[in-house]
Amino acid sequence: MHSSRVFRLALLGLISSVLSSCGLSFRSAWKEPAPNTGVNGRWEGTWHSTASGHTGKLRAVISGPEPLLTASKQSPAAVPHPFFYRCTWRGILSASFKTTHLVVRKNNSTHTFKGDHKMPNWVGGLYHYEGTIKGDDFNACYESGMDRGTFTMKRVR
Repeated sequence: MHSSRVFRLALLGLISSVLSSCGLSFRSAWKEPAPNTGVNGRWEGTWHSTASGHTGKLRAVISGPEPLLTASKQSPAAVPHPFFYRCTWRGILSASFKTTHLVVRKNNSTHTFKGDHKMPNWVGGLYHYEGTIKGDDFNACYESGMDRGTFTMKRVR
């Protein structure tokens, strides 16, 4: 009986130390000065799973080239941008992940994006993202084999 309690405490300690170290690179990226132009910059808000009803805090750092229109103004070029997300669940668990979304500039203040990101199968496998950034508002939908939901964020100045 006593050894199982010690084992659980040791396991909890190990999990806590691993989870707390996951966000170190995100925290570093969050503290870096980021240009707040187009899609680039720091974003903060919430995520909401429509499948389970779960919700939590969400942050993102977006960097990379500004999307440029191609010579033909009817077909804007999709430009890859790195998106670095950090989300929390129940105020205890958190995760950080990087992905690349293809961004299309619609006009000076509106951009659309979409992309995929492979997560472990036990959390849903392949996730697909689509969204719009209009000025200081970030709205997106995500979907995987196990979950679907929304991201809603505002630009951090």
